[in-house]
Amino acid sequence: MLRAGRDEGRDLEEALEWLARTFGRHSSAARVGAHVTCREANVIAYVLAAGRHLDAAVVWLDGHAASDTEEDTHGRPGFDAARYITGR
Repeated sequence: MLRAGRDEGRDLEEALEWLARTFGRHSSAARVGAHVTCREANVIAYVLAAGRHLDAAVVWLDGHAASDTEEDTHGRPGFDAARYITGR
């Protein structure tokens, strides 16, 4: 549980920043994204987006989607990661 005025909030922000730096790199997203399920990719993308790292979430999901087939959640033609994450 995070409490106001404590260091946990800063620790969480720093952890999310490092997560975004890691999974928000095109090379990492393509290399690692191919080895996770669509559900796992969604969880990582949603954590990044909730942590105000939408750009990293889109890069991550696009990297994962590049290895999906048309039968997979993110493999259909015209998949738009930003729209998928935000619902807009």
